[in-house]
Amino acid sequence: AQPILVYACVAIWGLTFGGAATLLQTALADSAGDGADVALSLNVVAWNSVIAGGGILGGVLLDQWGAQTFPIAMAALLALGLSIAWRARAQGFTPGARQGPAVSPH
Repeated sequence: AQPILVYACVAIWGLTFGGAATLLQTALADSAGDGADVALSLNVVAWNSVIAGGGILGGVLLDQWGAQTFPIAMAALLALGLSIAWRARAQGFTPGARQGPAVSPH
């Protein structure tokens, strides 16, 4: 039964996370306003840093305490991410039309 649970979780993660990068970039650009170029550049740095940090954390956890610590670490990181997204929803995830560049009628 455990492999089925793993496959189901991977499928759910793929379905829910597939559009996350685009949504997060849109939220960041909306909240950054005129500083969107800089903010989006820093977004790339943050993504790559988190990927590297995840590899380091996973390696340390595996080496020091074994793979059984992964679910606990994942739950803690998911809770942290949910908390950050929940608190940022008023600034980054505003409803309504997105601001676009001004277009001249000519």
